[in-house]
This record gives sequence, structure tokens and C-alpha cells, in this order.
Amino acid sequence: MHRSKSPLLVIFLTIFLDLLGFGLVIPLLPFFASDLGATGFQVGIVMTAYSGMQFLCAPLWGRLSDRIGRRPVLLVSIAGNVVAMLLFAASTNLVVFFLARAFAGMANANIGTAQAYIADITPPEQRTKGMGLIGAAFGLGFVLGPAVGGLLAGISHAAPALAAAGLSALNLVLAFFILPESLKPEAREAAKLRRGSRLQAFRESLSHPFLPLLFLLFFLTTVGFAQLETTFALFTAKRFGYDVTQNGYLFAFIGVVLALVQGGIVHPLRRWAGEAAMLLVGTVGLMIGLLVIGQVHTSSGLVAACAILAFGNGLSSPALSSLVSKQAPSHSQGRILGVNQSMGSLARVIGPLVGGFTFDHGGEVAPFFVAAGILGVAVLISLRIFRSRERAQTAAA
Repeated sequence: MHRSKSPLLVIFLTIFLDLLGFGLVIPLLPFFASDLGATGFQVGIVMTAYSGMQFLCAPLWGRLSDRIGRRPVLLVSIAGNVVAMLLFAASTNLVVFFLARAFAGMANANIGTAQAYIADITPPEQRTKGMGLIGAAFGLGFVLGPAVGGLLAGISHAAPALAAAGLSALNLVLAFFILPESLKPEAREAAKLRRGSRLQAFRESLSHPFLPLLFLLFFLTTVGFAQLETTFALFTAKRFGYDVTQNGYLFAFIGVVLALVQGGIVHPLRRWAGEAAMLLVGTVGLMIGLLVIGQVHTSSGLVAACAILAFGNGLSSPALSSLVSKQAPSHSQGRILGVNQSMGSLARVIGPLVGGFTFDHGGEVAPFFVAAGILGVAVLISLRIFRSRERAQTAAA
């Protein structure tokens, strides 16, 4: 059995194929749910099923990966995604669709494990660049996925889900043969000695100096962004008359910007300005992007707003993941990053419900203004982190 000598490239390919399948179906979800009779709030509930299972499973996957290794956890989660996409394709009512999204959430609660894999194979000074690969894979997945998914949706709603299942099956085969284990045996043994409940893992995380603020920041930014993910297609359909194909192209554009930022700008910017500065600028960009989206009435304005939003996310996401990773000891990378991912998943439970409710009762722009307000709080937290890091660096000098 062949094992790659370039594990960073292999994990990038694994994440890319995973997120490409995700990108195939994400623009379709609100339309599919609406066709099954869902209101805006019910669309939020369906999206919450996915995130709720991620919230429950991300720390479990992370803790398990600390004990048995990253590779088996990633393989099992990829196999689970094959099943989830097949169930999605077979959905004929909201109940089955809800179950399909819940199972997909359980399978896709593996980003924390993928981040831990990258932390295993990158030195601290390369950590932001490594974490940026996840964002670049996400961006590239969103370049191809939504565009292809929009075209396949013209055949049937099941076609994108079947294509995603096929990609996950391909991913499983490739990962089985070429993905090496990243976790050193001594780290596994240390993790096995640290048995504890999920609550204990969370308490351990809170004992670190910066982690509570970083967790809160990730929660707030994800709550805001999740409102956009839930209602964006409904917003563009109502204000601009976009269909699933046009939304697919718009998501693809967002993916291009994400890929360019995280694949080309993140690493040199980190060396020049530092992660805390990247985090602050990115959070401000997210807030501005959400505000502008709610104000625009032309397609060109919408594209510009999406570019600002994607730029902000492209900077803040890898910086935040890197800062969290650097606070965690090597034997707890999976546990800590799993808890962080769980906070994001909890936010994705709350965000879609808030977004769906405000869309139904406040109009199509309400979710974006509410989200921008939440991001305003996130900006203040980012500013505090930036100032704390500056003081620490000044004291060290």
C-alpha cells in the first residue's frame, strides 16, 4: 500500500474532494427544502439538523483521533458522507431530508480532525499557511461545486447529491491508499492517558489564556455567517430573481476569492502583519460585507459585496484556526480543535434558526443586518485579542 511523501498535499486533496461534494449541494438546499414545502424557518431547521450533529460529533471525532490516529477517523467520516449523500438523493419529504442532513452533519464533523492533522505535520511558524490550505480547499470546492451543482440541478434535484456521493466514494478510495497517519505514537499514548468527558475537555480548553476568547469569536462569526448561508439563496431569488444555477455561479465566485486569498495572500500577510492583525482585518471585512449585501440592488453591487465578505472570511478563518492550534499541546490538538469546531457547529444550529425567523418576519434584508450586528461584537473581541498579542510581544521584546 503506497503512502504519499507529501502529506500536506494529500490532506489538501482529501479536504478538497470532501468540500467539492459539499459545494455541489449547498446552493440547492434552500430550493430543495422549499420544493418539499418548507417555510423559511423550516429551511433553518433543516440546516440546523446538519450543524446540530456536527456540534455533537466534532469533539468526539477530535478526541477519538487523538487516541487512535487521524487517518481512521477521516476514513470513517468520508465513508459516512457517501451514505448521507445517497440518502439526500432519495429524499421525498422533509422528514427524510432532515435525517439526510443530520447524518451528513455527523459525517462531516471532521474539519477539526483535518485541522489537527495539519497541526501534526506543520511547525508553528508554518501553521497559518497549513490552516489556509483548508480554506483554499473550501474555496476551490466552492468554485467548481456550486457551478456544477447548479447545472446538474437542471437534470433533477437528486443529481447533485448523487455526484457528491460519487466524489466522496472516490475520496475514500484515494485516502485509503495514499493518506498517511500524522499522529506520532507517543502523542497517541499521551492522549489515551487523558481520558475524560466532553465537559472535561471543554473545561480544559477554558483553562488556557486565549482559548475562551477565540472560541467565543469563532462562535459569533459563525452565527453571523450561518444566517447568510441559510437565507442567501432566498434573498437573491426574491430581490434579483436568481435561480439555483445563478446562485451556483455566485457561490463559485465567492470560492474563487476564498481560494485566491487563502492560497496566495494568507502566508505572506501572516509573516508581515501577524495572525492577530489578520483576524481583526478579516472580521471587519465580514461585518462590512454583510452590511453591504443588505443594501445593494444591482448584481454588480452584490458581486462586490460578496468579494468583501469572502476576503474577510479568507483572512479570519485560517488566522483563528492557527491561533487556537498554537494554544493546544500536541497530545490534545484533536480535542481542542474539536471543541472549537463544536462551537462553530453550535453557532450553525442557532444562526440558521435566527436567519430563517428574521427572513420570515423582518424581510429579506433582516438576516444580514442582524448578522452584521453580531459581527460588530466579534470585531471588538478581535481588537482585544490584537491588543493583547501586541502587549505580549512588546513585553517579550
